[in-house]
Amino acid sequence: MSHEPLHPATRSREGFLGQLFAGKLRWDLVRAFPEQDPEERRQGDAAIAEVEQFLREHVDPDAIERTGRIPPELREALRSRGYYKLQVERELGGRGLSMLNTFRVIEAVMSVCLPVGYTLAIHSGLGAGAIIEAVQDGPLKDYVRGRVADGVISGWADTEPIGASVRRASTTAVPTEDGTAYVLNGEKVFIGNGSIADLLNVTATLQEDGREQISLFFVETSSPGFHVRAEHGLMGLRGLPIAALSFDNVRVPKERMLAMSQEHWRNTPLLEPLSALGRMYIIVAASLALSKKCLHWSRDFLHRRLAQGRRLGDFDEIQRQVSATAAEVFAMESVARWSLTGVTADTLPLRWFEQVAAKNIASLTCARITDRTMSLLAAEGYETAESKAARGAAPIPLERTLRDARAFRVAGGVDFLVDHKAAREGLFSLYYPSAAHAAELESPPAPLPVEEPLSPRNREHLQHTAREVHRLAKRSLDLSRRYADPGVLYARQRTLILMNQLCNELFTMSVTLAHASSLAKPHADALADVYCTAARYRMEDLWRQLDADAEPDFAGVSERWLSGDTLDFLLSDVLIRR
Repeated sequence: MSHEPLHPATRSREGFLGQLFAGKLRWDLVRAFPEQDPEERRQGDAAIAEVEQFLREHVDPDAIERTGRIPPELREALRSRGYYKLQVERELGGRGLSMLNTFRVIEAVMSVCLPVGYTLAIHSGLGAGAIIEAVQDGPLKDYVRGRVADGVISGWADTEPIGASVRRASTTAVPTEDGTAYVLNGEKVFIGNGSIADLLNVTATLQEDGREQISLFFVETSSPGFHVRAEHGLMGLRGLPIAALSFDNVRVPKERMLAMSQEHWRNTPLLEPLSALGRMYIIVAASLALSKKCLHWSRDFLHRRLAQGRRLGDFDEIQRQVSATAAEVFAMESVARWSLTGVTADTLPLRWFEQVAAKNIASLTCARITDRTMSLLAAEGYETAESKAARGAAPIPLERTLRDARAFRVAGGVDFLVDHKAAREGLFSLYYPSAAHAAELESPPAPLPVEEPLSPRNREHLQHTAREVHRLAKRSLDLSRRYADPGVLYARQRTLILMNQLCNELFTMSVTLAHASSLAKPHADALADVYCTAARYRMEDLWRQLDADAEPDFAGVSERWLSGDTLDFLLSDVLIRR
């Protein structure tokens, strides 16, 4: 495959969401919504049927919840059956699944036991085998392929105590005097699979020949000086092996460093898109799995409950809530399918914008669904599964779902920071130093062709989406002209966050309508209408915030709280342990 020396944001301009940032709703790109190849789908169906049987025989999600650990024998069973090689080529003993089928299998596992699914997702999305396409031919690639063939469990060690996505990693790599190796020193935290991995991709600041860059090293966890300092105890995801690690003079052979021409691995043409794909497996698959379970639990609950002598599902508000959940599941599925169907390592950078957007779209939608489901089930929603089982009720673990789903907005980047970064990449890559398409934005957009499979309401949603896409691009152009220095606009974090949230809504509406149009079924059309109607309400609020002429003194209030005691009256009657 070719290694095109372009940042993924540059290549992504050619894709649907890149064009949307530019003010063009390229309906021609999504109108023929991608369908999975029948043979590929058959392979995915067979893998899911197989893994379902395995999970039934080997996995007790309640025991993993109670103990907070995945038994070693379960990991070995997963390994022996090739579930840590879902997308690894058959030549290396893998399953050879496509990206979409890998996603589907991970989603299926997560629907039964989220921590087990997470270990597979982290390994498949961020492990050594996941980034093999970014490794140049030669000894390093041969080494990685060999370890993947051995069946190693892997992960990505990037986050440090000072934070994630830092410009300079405090973990350092220094060449040895004889030039045959590098010595790593530092700490990593919140590393998925960190306590069970055989091999880790470790980021470190390389200091060599007077130059400094963040590079990637393949580190065997059996190496002297590597230590698992502690396993993190999280609010949820009990059993997920996520750990704090230390590197104390860990020697890594020179040939196990991934050579890069950029100063930071995130600027390489393929590693950054691969990390976005990892978030599809880790966040989007999990969000879909839990959301679909909530949809199922809602139907089960409403089938067995009455109020005032009527079926609970006959009440107006209940119907609205159930419809909203069903429509949001359809929209999330549309985003996932568009972002993965038919995608290969070669075309992955073209979907980078979409896969970055999918993380927030899925995690925030899942948060709405889990919260809505808890309200729908009322007291039974707040009751633990163990308590339900003790009184003979269906032991639906909704409390775990609500708790676990909250993690998705943090994992892979905190939601508002992901919004800020995505807007920066989209806006700055298209509107600075100047917008080549500025003249095109001066005229209103031409109406899209009438899409016959869509209902009149959805046709209007589609035309509205096109107008809003143009409006968003025009605002982007205006901002770039108002703030000639992009650093000034970059510092206006809330502005960029709101812009990206609008973009995410427009992207989701577009692919949801395209999916409904391709299915040409009344039920799909109705789901798209429900989703788009709610999305338009959310967008109206986003525009109001973006258009606000005056705002409260946020900075002043924050400064007074952080730097003095003038607001300490807010803590009255609360006993603070000193």
